[in-house]
Amino acid sequence: MVEDKKLEPVIDRVFPFAEIGQAFAYLEFGRAKGKVVVRIQE
Repeated sequence: MVEDKKLEPVIDRVFPFAEIGQAFAYLEFGRAKGKVVVRIQE
């Protein structure tokens, strides 16, 4: 479905791995309007 453009994920915010604590806090407070991504490598 993604390849056919029938399904597109909504990415709200991307955090570097060093800020994983802030990513969890962002999720806990219910601010996210889409997926929150934690980037492992730059």
